[in-house]
Amino acid sequence: MKLIKILLFALLPIFGFSQIQGEDEVYLNGDRIEAKFGGGGIDNFTAFINRNFDYSKVTKPGKLEAAFTIDEQGNLTKIRITQILDIESATELIRVLKMSPKWEPAKRGGKPISIEIKYPMVFSAKPKPSTDVSETKGTQKNSDDNAIYNTASIESKPEFKGGLSQFYKFIGKNYQQPTDKNFKGGKVVVSFVIEKDGSITDIKVIKDCGFGTGEEAQRVLSKCPNWIPGEQDGKKVRVAYTLPITLQPSQ
Repeated sequence: MKLIKILLFALLPIFGFSQIQGEDEVYLNGDRIEAKFGGGGIDNFTAFINRNFDYSKVTKPGKLEAAFTIDEQGNLTKIRITQILDIESATELIRVLKMSPKWEPAKRGGKPISIEIKYPMVFSAKPKPSTDVSETKGTQKNSDDNAIYNTASIESKPEFKGGLSQFYKFIGKNYQQPTDKNFKGGKVVVSFVIEKDGSITDIKVIKDCGFGTGEEAQRVLSKCPNWIPGEQDGKKVRVAYTLPITLQPSQ
């Protein structure tokens, strides 16, 4: 069976204060145990970043991305900026990453291994306050009913039945890799929105590696069961994901 490696970005911030997104990766063939932070996954690491990152250093919306290595001892090393937004925010991200406590290293065959992680931060502009007098009345209409949130900015995150591990399994079970002998593997990146009713919509291919790999990702996600939607202030909200899928042909 061809190996499928799933990497899940945290939910993209499109509305609200500047927030952070992370990247997680899961191997579905059971050959590798992923690195852990604080006994958990990337959510724990994202919480660490959010606690320590000075958002006042960010002066404009956009994407900032860093890459780093988690070595065999769990140390975070080889920190570098792979996509810069501005000097101030890049410097701040490097500062926080250097503060990181040790991870529990990834393992393959029971032995610690070194891995590289890409960590993007996407910042959005703070929404402008409304000056419409009608919106101050008791019958105020929320103009942001269709805003799209990320997990860092909402009170209740969307949930897939059985958890994210089951979502990864769903992708791995249903994704059909190219059978063309010329296919050498690569990365597919898709984005989608989890709607207020838990359905997946607005599936877009950001990047593919040919051979119908992007279309296949769209097909699989279109068949995905409904999630439990995210909530903010007691109301269901729309939430966006970016999902990279790294495909490796069998050895």
